[in-house]
Amino acid sequence: MLKYNKIVMVFMGLIFISTAAAAQPGSAGPGKHAAVPLGKWWQNPATVKDLNLTQTEIDTLDSEFNNRARKFMELKHAIELERFDMERMMVKEPLDEPALMTQFNRLESARASLSKERFLYLVQVRKILGSERFQDIKSFRERMHKKQKGAMKGRRNPAQPSS
Repeated sequence: MLKYNKIVMVFMGLIFISTAAAAQPGSAGPGKHAAVPLGKWWQNPATVKDLNLTQTEIDTLDSEFNNRARKFMELKHAIELERFDMERMMVKEPLDEPALMTQFNRLESARASLSKERFLYLVQVRKILGSERFQDIKSFRERMHKKQKGAMKGRRNPAQPSS
């Protein structure tokens, strides 16, 4: 029985890690990335210059970000609470499969709420930037993503012996 509980906990840990990574801000799931860079990219002077952002646009982006930041935190917290409840149910004996499926649906609903809020934020950014500059920022994000992947590939694994 103890071995079974350990196996379930390892399995749930793997699910937790993979879904936590997918639930990070700006994340669009495994192998994908958000349409815009993470963080307050509109505060970067080079980005402001490249996109020719006006002070009004910067202020609007700030306001939109600040209005949604608390909501994002609340929605992420709701996901963590639903996940916690599901993990507890997974190890409980006897296994209540109908209740577990209900809890799973609650977790998925919480994830969908966060995803929807992120999408609505993205729509607002698109409205602020317009089509052309929105495409520019998406291209910038893709270039940064490729650059980071290249940098990660170029690092030597410390566990590997030197040649």
